[in-house]
Amino acid sequence: MNGKNVLIQKKLLGLIQSRIPDKYSFVYELSELLRISSDSVYRRLRCETLLSITEIQELCTHFNISFDSLCGLENTGLVLFQYDPVKEAAAFRDYLVSIRDVLRNLVQKGNGHITYAAIDIPILHNFRFPLVSFFKSFYWLKSVTNLPSFREVKFSREIVKPEFIELGKEINELYCKIPSTEIWTDLILNALLKQIDYYWDSGEFNSRDDALALLEEVEKEFEYMQTAAKNCTKNPEYPGNFQVYLCEIEISNNCILVEEGEHKTAYLSTHTFNKMLTSNLVFTEETQRWMQSLLAKSTLISCVGEKQRSMYFRIAQEKISQIRQKVNLN
Repeated sequence: MNGKNVLIQKKLLGLIQSRIPDKYSFVYELSELLRISSDSVYRRLRCETLLSITEIQELCTHFNISFDSLCGLENTGLVLFQYDPVKEAAAFRDYLVSIRDVLRNLVQKGNGHITYAAIDIPILHNFRFPLVSFFKSFYWLKSVTNLPSFREVKFSREIVKPEFIELGKEINELYCKIPSTEIWTDLILNALLKQIDYYWDSGEFNSRDDALALLEEVEKEFEYMQTAAKNCTKNPEYPGNFQVYLCEIEISNNCILVEEGEHKTAYLSTHTFNKMLTSNLVFTEETQRWMQSLLAKSTLISCVGEKQRSMYFRIAQEKISQIRQKVNLN
């Protein structure tokens, strides 16, 4: 049996074991995922049987592990990304479930931290506000992805799916439990409101009441974010687990670094809403250094920085009022 293959297998299985919550059976999880018996799992754990290419693929995909990080390819300049784009509305549920499962694992392990460099309101906050979350996904599916099934559909409160509301609520509740640091820019104030303004001008709202209801919920979201930053917590049950920095340096896209003990995964937004991710050691460490550099040049506005925080959100309130006035007049 090839010694290098054995080392790679031991490294992969060890990494997976560290990511499975203690209350779950490692052997049972692998048995269910690979559809093999417990005895077969033990033979693979003892390296008496090598994992097949298909099994390695399933494990890496399920546990968000970059295979290049197992093979010592970090210094070759090659980085493997996992990319599973949402191409249709039906796949959006899988997209939400994948986010929930990552957050659920972080909560269960209890050693996670999320750093989020944002050019738009962090999507994990949006899930707290069903209309906002639905509008963002609707805008993306209709105006960015150009799905034929959305071509003649206008935004309406009546077509929000309860299943997505419940999934979003669960995602937000999980995020509130995880220590996190967010880096905000001025773009956060503009992106969502410009989309709403554009949709109103383009006649993409089913009714004036739908537009006004959305603006009301956006206003509540900004109020929530201001309070969360002020109190350093996304939920009073988990005090002190939230830091917010205001950055004047331009950020080109949303970037999330998820740390779980020594393991890191970087998520990059692409094509507006989709994500690509990697656990490549060189890439994630460089991402961490980049984020630390941004933080060093940013202003802390959580718990402290009341003046900067108030000015920041006052701009948002003024923009909301301007759009609301336009909607009421037209």
